[in-house]
Amino acid sequence: MVEPSPFKRIASYFIDLVLVVAIGFVLFATLGQNVIAPALGADEASKDASDFAVASGLAYYPDDGGAPLIYEYKAKDNKDGKKGYEAYLDHVWYYYTEFLNVAKNPNDKVVGRKRSDGKDFISDDYYRFFFEKRMGFAGDSSNSNPYFDYAREGENILLTSKPVLNAEYQTKVDANDEDALNLLLKYFFNADEAKQTGLYFDAIKDMKGTSYSELSVQTYYQDKETRYSWAEWGSETICLAPITLIVFLLVPLCLKGGQSVGKLLLGLEVTDAEGFRINKLQRIFRPLLVSLLHLCALIPRVGLGLGIYFVSAIVSFLMMALGKRRMNIHERITRTIVVDKKRSIIFDSLHDKSLYMEKHNLDERGNPLVKVSLVEGEPNVNLTKEE
Repeated sequence: MVEPSPFKRIASYFIDLVLVVAIGFVLFATLGQNVIAPALGADEASKDASDFAVASGLAYYPDDGGAPLIYEYKAKDNKDGKKGYEAYLDHVWYYYTEFLNVAKNPNDKVVGRKRSDGKDFISDDYYRFFFEKRMGFAGDSSNSNPYFDYAREGENILLTSKPVLNAEYQTKVDANDEDALNLLLKYFFNADEAKQTGLYFDAIKDMKGTSYSELSVQTYYQDKETRYSWAEWGSETICLAPITLIVFLLVPLCLKGGQSVGKLLLGLEVTDAEGFRINKLQRIFRPLLVSLLHLCALIPRVGLGLGIYFVSAIVSFLMMALGKRRMNIHERITRTIVVDKKRSIIFDSLHDKSLYMEKHNLDERGNPLVKVSLVEGEPNVNLTKEE
């Protein structure tokens, strides 16, 4: 038996992997995306989630009819003549005080908020929630908000009116102070950092049900996103799982040497640990283990599935590269090895091996036996030309 180098084995594996990925990608891009995913409800779920986002006032459909986009305004005057912070304030004000307000908005997809005592919010509660929980106002003052104040009529707070700039920032905005306008823009929309922040982004997270705190109670968008994800996963699985089973299970089952396509192309064969042809149990169990390992990558929780796949792949490579017999995980379990078919002699049984060794005058290690005779008391090595 002559075992191939680890690199030759890796090359054979990558031939199989590329074959699965290439065929699976073509199937998913055509049949999966156009037939299977829609049949599983992906398009419907995506549209429902998109319609909800647009109805919230936090996103809009582009002219080309694609997926909803978030609003991006400049710090200074925009198309409608408003400063960037003013436009964003309009969106978040509408979202918290109109869209979420079930007393005003008949949209049954919106989850109404409740007070700490368990009673439903009334209209004024939505305004208080926006000022106190989102803008950080404290009671009847705005000392915890560096930019805004309540709108007032004399000494009375206008709770149902949009907040206004405090005197300091109103003066700066009136003077068209660029630094002040940029700070106000970042208060609502700050995309400079790796993590997007700002009052506008907080509203988007609230709408999606992915808020950073317990304040988010909306579930509709997240439910539709989950349904869409399951439909996409189902489509991917239906496209990739059969190809995986064909390449890693069916082909080795059909070939006498238990090879996959990659091993067949590179002249490799699978034998048992002693160099004999694999038996029926090994022929089934070995490719079954390999197939299950690759199917782990299709586990719905992507991180878990890929984690299992990559960890087992790395461990298998190290065992193969550093071990004396170059046996990886599934080979140790099934007691099989991979050999170079052209440079190895593979026997069906121990009896066949014995007959071959006897015919070719070989020892247990495959070395030629030397015929020695005594001629007139002196040792004489008698070999044929072939021997």
